Amino acid sequence: MLMRTYLDAAEAAHAELTRIDQVAGDGDFGDNLRDGLRGAVARIPDDADLATEVSIAATWFLDHVGGTSGPLIGLLLQAIAPHLAEHGDTDTALRDGLADGLAAIERVGEAKVGDRTMVDCLAPTLADIRDKPVPLDWPAVARSAARHAHATADLRPRMGRASYVGDRAVGTPDAGAVGIALLFWALAVHRDPGERELLPDPARLAEGEEQP
Repeated sequence: MLMRTYLDAAEAAHAELTRIDQVAGDGDFGDNLRDGLRGAVARIPDDADLATEVSIAATWFLDHVGGTSGPLIGLLLQAIAPHLAEHGDTDTALRDGLADGLAAIERVGEAKVGDRTMVDCLAPTLADIRDKPVPLDWPAVARSAARHAHATADLRPRMGRASYVGDRAVGTPDAGAVGIALLFWALAVHRDPGERELLPDPARLAEGEEQP
């Protein structure tokens, strides 16, 4: 189950997500992501197909998960689900759904690349795979997402509460961007489970080291 794998990653990274979010935010991103995924996974039937589980998770995040990031993750998942329902569990459906989700986040959240948000992981990772043939090399995609997430440590925040922290946030990656990198990690495990050892350790993903 993709969402259970995403939950595994969020559980492993919870302490680090909390630490980095305390630098520039409320410190609740780790709780919101982990607890949101716990709630979603508890409501997904064991025999659900990928479109159904993503749709259930989207509804749960939109309706029940707080903070700024909860509804935005819900929008992302909500955009992915129809592509999976129409085309099945394919790389093309996932890539197109993620692109629609990015557009929704940019529209509703009004963030753009460079603002030091989850967009700074999602947008460049999608740009990396836009013209790649399918099937995609998902371990490479996950490693790319991890690099983009860590690159937010070089950015001065320009959105929300983090913008008041200013330069004090520089040197620590954005928690939302790391949360999106964890989603790509989960997608890589889902698409290529035999290649899990090639993926970054989710508990250390925010450290930005080249792994494994």
